[in-house]
Amino acid sequence: MVVKSVRGRRRYTAFEVPPGTLREDVESVLKSSGIEDFKVITCSGGYAVVRTPPRGCAGLRDAMAMLDPGVRSLKTSGTLRTLRDRFPFLRVRQKRKR
Repeated sequence: MVVKSVRGRRRYTAFEVPPGTLREDVESVLKSSGIEDFKVITCSGGYAVVRTPPRGCAGLRDAMAMLDPGVRSLKTSGTLRTLRDRFPFLRVRQKRKR
């Protein structure tokens, strides 16, 4: 496991997006707006979670507003666990191991 001092800190931001929004739609908007170093973690059911470095959080909210005026930021956190504990609908069901 790589320590934060080497990899850097990360922030996870949960957004409410229009139903039917695809991961590719979110990625293309973020790339076109010049956001660097992001990853779309999940995008389904009218919600999206995006990972960025701490310095990219403000620009991320502005870029997501370009996707649709109705997009709103729910919460920004340092861990996915905190987001998923607060908003259980963000949990992704895991496949059962045999």
